[in-house]
Amino acid sequence: MIYKRNGWYWTDFTENGRRYRRPLKTKDWQKARTEERKVIELARVGKLADALAPKRLFEAVERYLSDKQVRCSPRTHELETERLNIVKKFFGDARISAITPDAIQRYQQERKQSGTANRTINMDVGALSRVLKHFGLWRAIEERVKQLPETASAIGKALSYEEQYRLLTVASSNPDWEAVYQAAVLAANTSLRPVEVKHLQWQNVDLMDGVIRITRSKNESSHRVIPLNAPARKALATMRSRAEAINAANPDHYVWFSTRWGRIDPARPAKKWDTAWRNLRAKAGLPKLRFHDLRHTIITDLAEAGVPDHVLESISGHMSRRMIEHYSHVRIEAKREALDALDARRSAKFEEIARRLKTQ
Repeated sequence: MIYKRNGWYWTDFTENGRRYRRPLKTKDWQKARTEERKVIELARVGKLADALAPKRLFEAVERYLSDKQVRCSPRTHELETERLNIVKKFFGDARISAITPDAIQRYQQERKQSGTANRTINMDVGALSRVLKHFGLWRAIEERVKQLPETASAIGKALSYEEQYRLLTVASSNPDWEAVYQAAVLAANTSLRPVEVKHLQWQNVDLMDGVIRITRSKNESSHRVIPLNAPARKALATMRSRAEAINAANPDHYVWFSTRWGRIDPARPAKKWDTAWRNLRAKAGLPKLRFHDLRHTIITDLAEAGVPDHVLESISGHMSRRMIEHYSHVRIEAKREALDALDARRSAKFEEIARRLKTQ
């Protein structure tokens, strides 16, 4: 619809469910109709901002996350919130118009200088782009925003049996490390990711039948049921006794719950155990070990034992094609070592027989 305001023509229309109200910057009717067609086309291809779009970043993020909450999994919403909180801390409640390609580049540079990995920075910018895209504000700057180059990350470090023994022995030596020690035992025997350990609730633990149900992970394809071997069951039994002693064993309570300034909150999951983990891994002589490497260790051990890919994936949850190929390679190497060892033993026996025959 074209209308006049103070002698100038404006347009008010809806495209793809969004309302737009724009000045056509002319007092001539024919020119106004031509300009309106241009504006509608820009809106159609996503190059025109929503008339009802927020003017400031905080409101834009809040509205975006509110809409996202009803359309995605809780874990996805949580991850998006984490990324956007970092973005908000840098930009403050800036006007949307101030978030230009140059401003985003400054963000990338400062995060890079602070030691943040390119992949993490790209995830932050990706979250910001989704907020702007939600309100039709991204297309105008998209071509001038460049992602940082990423190198393919390693699958992860697999601990040798000696390193596993050293880590778990050291972890069990200090009562202050009890929680992270039991978490490490569980991860090393079930392949749980750190986020899966921290979000495990008692309602998902069945010690009688010896299984746990993973209902909170990085994606829905990782939801699964995992049987507990003896060490994993003992670790959870220890955590159960600990929880019952402090009235923190309700079904909706977290096994590894939040502890802040000496106060426990079993209704919230643990955020991190960085201090205890850094201290125990340093004492174990493994200063660069990530908690996530325990997952790669058990998958590697299973692969070397000849466990089929579909069983590996059933235990570990979703694995990318690159991970499957990696563990297939691990399995081939284990087979190669076994056959080489067979050849060495056989050759030694043949040599022994040959020497014995010569002496007869």
